[in-house]
Amino acid sequence: MIRGAGYRAGTAGLHAVGPIGNLLLLAGFLTVGLAPTGITLKAATLGLIFALGAISNASSRTFLGSLRFVLAFAAILFVAHVLSVREGTILFTVGLPITTEGLSAGAGMALRFLVILTSSFLFVTVTDPDRLAGVILRTGVPYRYGYVPILALRFVPFFRSELRTVREAQRIRGIRTSVRSLSGIRRAVRYTFVPVLVAGLMRVDSIAMSMKGRAFGLHRTRTNASPASWTKGDWAAAVGCGGLLAVVWIAWRYAWP
Repeated sequence: MIRGAGYRAGTAGLHAVGPIGNLLLLAGFLTVGLAPTGITLKAATLGLIFALGAISNASSRTFLGSLRFVLAFAAILFVAHVLSVREGTILFTVGLPITTEGLSAGAGMALRFLVILTSSFLFVTVTDPDRLAGVILRTGVPYRYGYVPILALRFVPFFRSELRTVREAQRIRGIRTSVRSLSGIRRAVRYTFVPVLVAGLMRVDSIAMSMKGRAFGLHRTRTNASPASWTKGDWAAAVGCGGLLAVVWIAWRYAWP
């Protein structure tokens, strides 16, 4: 689980950019991650994401610490591809031949994974769910459906908090859970997954009762508390998105490594 996944209020970096600008910037990053381009562009984009994350979260160490699981999984992807791909020139052998194609494939897959996950995490941490929902509603989406992303973004920190509460309760009661064996997995599901799931269902039930009490969905349209307006940050993000798309096209056209 990614630590710290959830909106954090702030004024620095991408916090000063509106939801529209952050959406455009996310689209540019995802295009780089999914496009069939070389590792150079993906590595440069990843560096840009980390720089924006450090500026927006006031600490690069905090941003990297929140992504420890993502970084560890990317390392696993890299090693798996390096050991499984046999094409290319053999550089050295560690029980299995390590080839140039294996290193290239491993680096490409790990960077693609990191660009997609880190940019998505950055978007979630700097984008206010309420303002994002307002932007979605102004596009003509019925507010019954526009409320779904708000709930999704707000349930991420809720499940993280609930998981921490369950683990603290387990430690107080002397319960240890491990996933190194089938019995340990069953024990972890029983004492961790089930309580968190039940707490989530109870939270959903309370939200549904609250929405029903406020006659949610009674009217076809609703008013918005904050008007939509483009800021200088949105324009800068739009220019950045356009720049990323242009670089992706050039890299694909001229086969950059």
